[in-house]
Amino acid sequence: MNVEKRENPTKTAICGIINVTPDSFSDGGQFFAIEEALKQARKLMAEGATILDIGGESTRPGSSYVEIEEEIQRVVPVIQAIRQESDVLISVDTWKSQVAEAALQAGANIVNDITGLMGDEKMAEVVAKTEAQVVIMFNPVMARPQHPSSLIFPHFGFGETFTKEDLAEFEQLSVEELMTAFFDRALVRAEKAGISKENIMLDPGIGFGLTKKENLILLRDLDKLHEMGYPIFLGVSRKRFVINILEENGFEVNPDIEEGFRNRDIASAHVTSIAARQGVEVVRVHDVGSHKMAVEIASAIRLADHAENLDLKQYK
Repeated sequence: MNVEKRENPTKTAICGIINVTPDSFSDGGQFFAIEEALKQARKLMAEGATILDIGGESTRPGSSYVEIEEEIQRVVPVIQAIRQESDVLISVDTWKSQVAEAALQAGANIVNDITGLMGDEKMAEVVAKTEAQVVIMFNPVMARPQHPSSLIFPHFGFGETFTKEDLAEFEQLSVEELMTAFFDRALVRAEKAGISKENIMLDPGIGFGLTKKENLILLRDLDKLHEMGYPIFLGVSRKRFVINILEENGFEVNPDIEEGFRNRDIASAHVTSIAARQGVEVVRVHDVGSHKMAVEIASAIRLADHAENLDLKQYK
């Protein structure tokens, strides 16, 4: 069961986030226990999620490295518990090949790699061997480690991913050129490992080591990313640049206040609506309910040629 490509007349799929971590930026610690994670999985599926993304290591600014065995112990029991009662697509959010392999054996279908196969040289081999789907994310933190927007993030990957010459070249590129250069290298690695093109999705890495302007440019130009010929997997839910836009325009954003917490999800859903209108295949979100509504409206507009041609009096 694969995520369908953009040319098929289908709605944008919703991937619900379940962070089984004590320190994720939005819901850290909330679903740390298996029972709570399973309860959240049921809720997300009931609201319309067709993919669940399980993560055992926070990647927020200032987060700490999680040892491989610890990460496996966090994600595998949750994946097994979900798989026992549902055939929903399950994604494991990890850049470590051993964690990915354990998760796939436990019943996961997709590897969501925020290092785009570049952080662990064995990851591509694991994905190819298991014929899993993989999300290859553009990671600006790895491509521009000395950029001010990257310095607040932890180090991603084992060792140094790029040479000094690569990094010097990257510094001269625009954000869209940098994304293309990163994906070119990642896709070569995928091809060499034998990963089928049909099993690859691309993520533009919104919120990772990017300036506010760069985030907005990549979102504005998602059609350019589609030109690479792969489905898009997009994560913008509760990202800082979205909250910043609200703050600048006088909206309440304090998550400790109900209105502020709600505004973060409403604003994120607006971004999802724009993405769905552009034909993005998958959006990764925290609050499935609000994003489901955004997807339904935007997809109805995008797929207008397939709508029923009803007169006004026939509307239900």
